[in-house]
Amino acid sequence: MNIIGKKLTHAVLITVFLLLLNGCGESQEPAVNQINHLAQNSQEIDKALASLSNHEQEDMKLYNSILRQGKEKNSNVTGYLDQVETHIQARRTILEQIEIARQKTDEQTKSLQQSLLKLSFEKEETLALAGKALEQFESRNQTLQMFIEAYELGLEAEEQVYGSMRGRTKTNLKEIKLAIQKRNVLYDKLTEIQEKFNLLTQTFNNTQEQLMKLSHFY
Repeated sequence: MNIIGKKLTHAVLITVFLLLLNGCGESQEPAVNQINHLAQNSQEIDKALASLSNHEQEDMKLYNSILRQGKEKNSNVTGYLDQVETHIQARRTILEQIEIARQKTDEQTKSLQQSLLKLSFEKEETLALAGKALEQFESRNQTLQMFIEAYELGLEAEEQVYGSMRGRTKTNLKEIKLAIQKRNVLYDKLTEIQEKFNLLTQTFNNTQEQLMKLSHFY
């Protein structure tokens, strides 16, 4: 579930903001800058998703250790379960951070929709491309929300799997595998969402690149 597979590219390639004045005296910023700021602010989400992926890899090691331990007679996996519980909580915390960041970018997207309408100096072609990029980013954000909701269900399933082992003096290997199979059904759905998210990310990247070329930043 490494959703960070294709990160946003072409963040802010300029550091000087070209602020222009419209007829009402309000400062305006070029459309390309506004789209680049949106991509830059999304980097917080990308970092959190990468951290989530790292925890998943560690959890897989713990899962394999539990399976190996479960093959032994009268095995007790309490120590591993303590580690799993800690990792699940860590992933839930990261997931909450991603949701907070997602809400921020969602608010920014809505704000930019209004901001682009007020630009009086941009060419129609530039505004159309910026609007397209904004729509693509909004779809990406909506897909991220689906990912968060599905991931939370996956964590709950994991808690049920490992929670059922608590207090036992012997591990039922067959029961563990069956429970994990049920959990994996949920993660199969996550994989589908991940693929959609990565595709939307790449689509946005391409549009952002076109916008930058149109605005002569290449």
